[in-house]
Amino acid sequence: MNKRSVGAGVVVLILVLGITAGYVLGFLTSGRPIVLQAGDYRLLDELKAVLQERYYTDLPSDKELLYGSAKGLTAALGDPWTEYLTPEEISVLQSDLEGTYTGIGVVISKTGDQIVIQTVFPNTPAAKAGLKAGDIIMAVDGKSVEQVSVDVVSSMVRGSAGTSVTLEILRDGQTLSFDLKREEVSIPAVTESKMVTPTVGYIRLMQFYDNKASSELKSALVQLKKEGMTSLIIDLRDNPGGMLEEARKIVGYFAPAQVVVYEKDKQETKPLKAPGGAKLFEGNVVVWVNGGSASASEIVAGALRDLIGAKLVGEKTFGKGEIQTIEPLSEGAVKVTVAEYLTPNKTALNKVGLAPDVQVTATDDAKLLEASLEVFK
Repeated sequence: MNKRSVGAGVVVLILVLGITAGYVLGFLTSGRPIVLQAGDYRLLDELKAVLQERYYTDLPSDKELLYGSAKGLTAALGDPWTEYLTPEEISVLQSDLEGTYTGIGVVISKTGDQIVIQTVFPNTPAAKAGLKAGDIIMAVDGKSVEQVSVDVVSSMVRGSAGTSVTLEILRDGQTLSFDLKREEVSIPAVTESKMVTPTVGYIRLMQFYDNKASSELKSALVQLKKEGMTSLIIDLRDNPGGMLEEARKIVGYFAPAQVVVYEKDKQETKPLKAPGGAKLFEGNVVVWVNGGSASASEIVAGALRDLIGAKLVGEKTFGKGEIQTIEPLSEGAVKVTVAEYLTPNKTALNKVGLAPDVQVTATDDAKLLEASLEVFK
């Protein structure tokens, strides 16, 4: 079965990698194949020969040059979400889908040319060492990460449990060094679930981890209903996305068997429906969003707004309206954009995002809650 990912360019590192994150191994059977002619190979051979003769220092290994050529081929498309992944990078992505990692316990993203720590998980090496959200990673084990992708940085930080990694961090204009020891870390998809008033429940969904996000949210829903919940806040702030199937299941708890999203490729536009079954919750719903809410988060937010009248509170979402799949190759894999998605009302959001129904500074929890309670009146 071909699973789909709708993750943004955010990596959850435990290092948790991410955002990217949730992809799949599967094959596409349609589309025109790219055929390299003999002349194309000749050009590469000529280029390699010139570099071997003229480059001022030793060249990387043939394998590294091959991987670099493959990355160049996908980069030529001008699509930041389509890229060649080395065997090491695809291994990182596969494990990260499950939310269980060996690393330091942070979420990173690329902001402009900088690798920024977005979230530090509690009780992890990063938290114990004093790393903070907003810290900028400048180097890993003495190697600069300037012009390095998030996926590559994730692989640099990851390693075997018990091994050490040193991060050079820029914070408030000061350069700091942190020595950390990697650990096995399991990150839950639902990081917080509680009653915020006698009738209003709150669930924070961190990421759409494979076979984890929907089951954890379901458990939280059931428990909060037992505690008297009649209205619900779903917090998707800074949730970069993940597995499309998890998003479909979650929407199904509120609107079973309804169209969650339309998938538009170059041949057709087809509906993807939520699983059937009984509704788990029939009360009013507010979804908290911000610029870090992307992909699967936007699918869920858009679907709940279109299908059950949920209100979005916070700031405009990221605007990643594309779906990727991963096709395995003889070495590594290619992550390729295969479709654009539309909300159930056929609203396109790629590079646009979802505007909130109620605009509130997304970092102010008190104001977000106040606005949400007004919606529930």
